Amino acid sequence: MRALTVFFALVATLAGAYAGFYVMRELGPDDLSGQFGRGDAATEGGTLLQSENFARVKEALERELGADGRIQQLSVEPLQASSTSTVDGRMVRVQVDTAGRSQKEDVGEGTESGTMPVAKLDPKAVDRITRAAMKETGSPVESLSLYGANREWRVEMLRGEPDSFIANLNGRGLRLSGEPNPDPLGASPDSLMRAKNFQKVLDAIGKEGNRVLDITLWPERASVVVEKGGRAVNLNYGYDAELTSRDVAALNGAQTESIPLKSIDPKAIERMAKSRYVKGLKHAMYAILRPAGVFEDAPQWLLYLPQGNDPTYVTASIKGRGLSWPGRG
Repeated sequence: MRALTVFFALVATLAGAYAGFYVMRELGPDDLSGQFGRGDAATEGGTLLQSENFARVKEALERELGADGRIQQLSVEPLQASSTSTVDGRMVRVQVDTAGRSQKEDVGEGTESGTMPVAKLDPKAVDRITRAAMKETGSPVESLSLYGANREWRVEMLRGEPDSFIANLNGRGLRLSGEPNPDPLGASPDSLMRAKNFQKVLDAIGKEGNRVLDITLWPERASVVVEKGGRAVNLNYGYDAELTSRDVAALNGAQTESIPLKSIDPKAIERMAKSRYVKGLKHAMYAILRPAGVFEDAPQWLLYLPQGNDPTYVTASIKGRGLSWPGRG
């Protein structure tokens, strides 16, 4: 019996010693309360789902990733954010707490495909999303996730219906997945319809070939067919002209004409959008460049406009001039 008493006394002594050690580590000479995720700074002053605090996330990512860092995915919860990013060909994971403290881990080789620059993060987007989502459901947002490939936020709600939404990079256009985007992207800074961004696509195409069979251009992506070596090279590009897919196929019967790449004017879509019938890039839905064919004796742009517009689309030369549409007198 005495031996048992001694044993339990020893256990109690060891437990007290370990408890004292952890207390000392937090508050004593090895105080860690100022480190990542520890201390009052990690929990006071609001959450990362507020723009003033989310700004610390952007600052931390810029500090950890540098000017050339690119985000593939970013998750934001009330007390912590984590990103998967690419820096100098390496994939790194960065975690940030509400105090803006961060820690970084190298997790292997990375790719810049489907990424976006850290600089494009807009802290104000968080407030826009949380306000709009609260108005929809009466419930607070539980978490946000941003994906670099499509530059859209996914919004998870704490409760209520619907339980999730998507929103644009700037926090506008809150909607259910699959619903049309209420916030036009044709005029956005990243839109591939802007001449400076379309030029990036043309430069990327030039690495594959110098004759084009087809281009379909949306604000956020481009689909291109290039003639090369008697075959068709099917290419897809995302924002910043990032190559997202490449496939080589046989030429079909319809793919007999091609367009010299150097003849394509990156300003053509902007030029067409200036027409009073289009009323700006914000009304540009998508555009198709097709070569000469049975009904056209020269390459032609077709620019499609919002549903219900009259005309539904307009046409122009490869330079974006001579605007017309079917049935025009």
